[in-house]
Amino acid sequence: MSDYWEKRAAWDMYERMADAEDNADLVARIYRSASAQIVFSAQDIFEKYMTKHKLSKAEAWRFLNSFQDKDSIQKLLLEIKNKDSGKNKQELLKELEAPAYRARIERLQRLLQQVDTVMQNVYQQEQRFDTSFFEQLAENAYYRTIYNTQRKTGLGFSFSHVDQKQIERVLRMNWSGKHYSKRIWKNTDDLAKTIKDELLVSLLTGRTDRETAAVITEKFGGGAIAARRLIRTESCFFASELTAQAYKECGIKKYRYMATLDLRTSKICRELDGEVFLVSERQAGKNYPPMHPWCRSTTISDIDDETLSRMTRAAYNPETGRTGKVPANMTYDEWYQKYVKGNTKDRVGAKSIAKTIDSGIIKKNKDKLKMNLQLFAESDIKNQESGSLKRAIRKYEKRIKEHEEYLENPKAHCSDWDDKMTCEQEGLKRHWKKEIRNFNQAIQDRIDELKERGDYNG
Repeated sequence: MSDYWEKRAAWDMYERMADAEDNADLVARIYRSASAQIVFSAQDIFEKYMTKHKLSKAEAWRFLNSFQDKDSIQKLLLEIKNKDSGKNKQELLKELEAPAYRARIERLQRLLQQVDTVMQNVYQQEQRFDTSFFEQLAENAYYRTIYNTQRKTGLGFSFSHVDQKQIERVLRMNWSGKHYSKRIWKNTDDLAKTIKDELLVSLLTGRTDRETAAVITEKFGGGAIAARRLIRTESCFFASELTAQAYKECGIKKYRYMATLDLRTSKICRELDGEVFLVSERQAGKNYPPMHPWCRSTTISDIDDETLSRMTRAAYNPETGRTGKVPANMTYDEWYQKYVKGNTKDRVGAKSIAKTIDSGIIKKNKDKLKMNLQLFAESDIKNQESGSLKRAIRKYEKRIKEHEEYLENPKAHCSDWDDKMTCEQEGLKRHWKKEIRNFNQAIQDRIDELKERGDYNG
C-alpha cells in the first residue's frame, strides 16, 4: 500500500500546482489587461511619430534618468544642445522645441504617471487574488493531510480544526527573506520602471507604434511569468507548512521527502527523494519543500509502530469499547462535510466518529447525513470485488461527462450564471475541472487494481 500513498501524495501536490496555475492564469489576465491599457494610451502619442532622425539606443538611455518630471524636457534639450551637432540631432532639437511636440511630451508625462496608477492597481488585484487562493490552499492541505492519514491507518482519531488566525500566521511568514506581498510589490514596481523606460526609448529612438506595442506586451508577459513563479513557489511553501502542522496534530514525528521524478526534476530534489527527516527539524530550502522556485516536491508521513499505537488509543471510544474507524474509500468531500464542516466544535471527537460509523456502515443518527451509502458498504479498493470496481468506473465516467457539459454550457446548468461575477464564474470552472481530475484519478486507481488481477478488458 505504500506505493498507493506515494501516488496519492504526488497527486495531491499535482492538484495544488494545477490550482496554482489556474490562479496564475487569472493574474496573467490582469497583466494582459494592464498591457492593453498602456499600449492603447501610448498609441495616441506614437502613432504619428515615425522619426527618421533616430538617436542610438545608448544615447537614448543616457537621457532617460533625467526625463521623469515636468521640468525634465528642459534638461533633455540642454543635453542635446551640449552634444556634437549632427543633422539628425538638430532636427530632433528643432522638433522638441516646437509647441506641438511639447504637448506630446506632456501627454507622455501623463502616460508615465498612468503607468504607476495601472501597476498599483495590478499590485492590489494580484495581492488580493493570491491571498485568497493561498488561504484556501493552506486549509485544504491541512485537512487533506489528516484525511489521508485517517484513511491510511483506518483510525478515526480526534483532531483540531485549523482556524483563520493559524493560516494567517503562516501567510505572514518571511520564509525566503521577504514576504510574498513585498515580492509582488517589487515585481510590479520593477515592471512599472521598465515600461516607463521603454516608452521613453520609443520616443527617443523613433519606434513605431507597432514596435512600441510589441515591446510593452513582451515586458508585461515577463511580469506575468514572475507572478506565476511567485504563485507556484509560495503555494508549495504554504501547502507544505500546513501539511507539517497536520503531521504534528496527528502525532507524526517523521516525514519522507518525495520528488516529482521526471526530466525537469532538479538535482537537489532528486538527491533528497526518499530521505526521512524529523518534522521538528524541517526547513524549507534545506530538507523540506520548496527547495527552489517552481519546486513540485512534496512529503509523505512516515508512521512507525509507536505513532500508530498513539493514534489507536486516541481513536478508542470507552463508551462502546470500539475504535473509531474511517473507511479507506471514503471520499475527501464526504469526510470534510461530516468531520470538518459538519462539526461545530473546535475538536472532532473520536466518540462522534465511533457512534456515527461502525465497520463502514452508517448508524441512525438524529440528523440525516448526505453521504453515498454504497461507498460505506464497500471496503478498501484492494478488497473490493472486480464487479464493484467496474461499476465505480462507469459511475465516474458518467460524472466526467456531466462536468464536461457544465464547462461547455455553464448557463444550462447554472441559472444565475450571468449574474455571477467573473471571478465566481472562473472559480466554478476551476472546481469543475478539478472534479474531472479527481474522477479520472479514481478511475485510474481502479483500472490499476483490475490490471493487477488480470481482470481488466479495456
